[in-house]
Amino acid sequence: MKRTLILVIAAMLTLGVGRAARHTELPAILDGSMSLYDFDAVEPSALPDSLTPVFINYVARHGARYLTSENKVKACEKWLSKAREAGTLTKEGKDFMRLLAGVREATDGQWGMLSPIGKAQELRLGREMAQMYPALFGAKGASVNSVASYVPRVIETMDQFTIAIADIHEGIQTTASSGRSYDKLTRFFVTDSVYDAWRHTGAWREVYDDFVARMVPTAPAERLVGKNSGLSDKDLKKLSYDMYKVLQGMRAASLPAPTTEWMTEDEYRRCWEATNLEKYFQYSISPLSTVPAAGACNLLYYLLHTETLLLQGELQPGLAGVFGHAETLLPFFSLIGVPGTTAMPLDYDRLPAEWSDAELTPLAANLAIIYSRSASGHLYASMRLNGRNISPINDPAQLTVPIQQLHDYWLNRIHQLLPH
Repeated sequence: MKRTLILVIAAMLTLGVGRAARHTELPAILDGSMSLYDFDAVEPSALPDSLTPVFINYVARHGARYLTSENKVKACEKWLSKAREAGTLTKEGKDFMRLLAGVREATDGQWGMLSPIGKAQELRLGREMAQMYPALFGAKGASVNSVASYVPRVIETMDQFTIAIADIHEGIQTTASSGRSYDKLTRFFVTDSVYDAWRHTGAWREVYDDFVARMVPTAPAERLVGKNSGLSDKDLKKLSYDMYKVLQGMRAASLPAPTTEWMTEDEYRRCWEATNLEKYFQYSISPLSTVPAAGACNLLYYLLHTETLLLQGELQPGLAGVFGHAETLLPFFSLIGVPGTTAMPLDYDRLPAEWSDAELTPLAANLAIIYSRSASGHLYASMRLNGRNISPINDPAQLTVPIQQLHDYWLNRIHQLLPH
């Protein structure tokens, strides 16, 4: 721990904390899929006092992490090394090479793992869940049973969340399972061959490539490699985009936030808009395809089975968790019509006003479906997305609905979007 702390401090100095006074921190929301969970936006439960919670289905993304691999760092280093060999590398370029070295040193073999922020997020989420529904988790026979993908950061997310609940409710029973046997729930974007093909080679690519060509700026790259680098506009855009993909992960890795030293706010925003469009096409229902929603059907049927058991009176109090990735949540949200996921823009330049990966699936994103019972024995469902109360059936006037209504709504979504 001491060695890691020393490395992080050294990296912070290397990354130019001393220059912060001359530059403005870039908006965190523009980190896109690497944005941190906004605990300040969490709302109190909207569950009426007349209802008693009896069960929770919980679908979650892993917490804040380091960059998944060295690939983004290496991509930038490749371009900058060429400029150095050509003698055009600027002072800013040399500074950015030091930043890349600092990222590599601070990560120190932890590529893709939860960062300290990620661990703290999950412990806090677990504690807050346990404190919000004490009667549920403190009930006789209550349990927390969760499954996760085989990826270590997802497993650790599940474990930290579960530990936090068990720490408050000591008598609760917990089970946590992980592995490739759960891929059809957590990694269907890979196991479904039709979906996997769409993600990589779907008809969306031409639209996206045109957007990148128009929107991603060349200026950030040119400031590093010089005006006479010999790089084409396409190469300069690629370097700018690679820069963004390193910078957007800084906050999540507990490193100094990206600033206007490397990009203006407009340049940073344009890079985010490109990544946001890519994720929209790959992981959401769009005017081009419903394939992403189809991939999430197994996960929805898994939750529908839980509802059936509840209706039959065959479930003990507790929580059932499914822990995966942003790529797990976004198609699922789209399938069930979570507010903010149903955008069908005709002008993709306007997409950020309707669909934002940063708002839907920040690091540690989660959807909690809370089932409760009235004094008369009737069952109801409510829903919370990233700590905010939302309608289970995408109707702002209805935050709590009969469980059978939600059950029918989900089945109708499947039949409407995926006719058989």
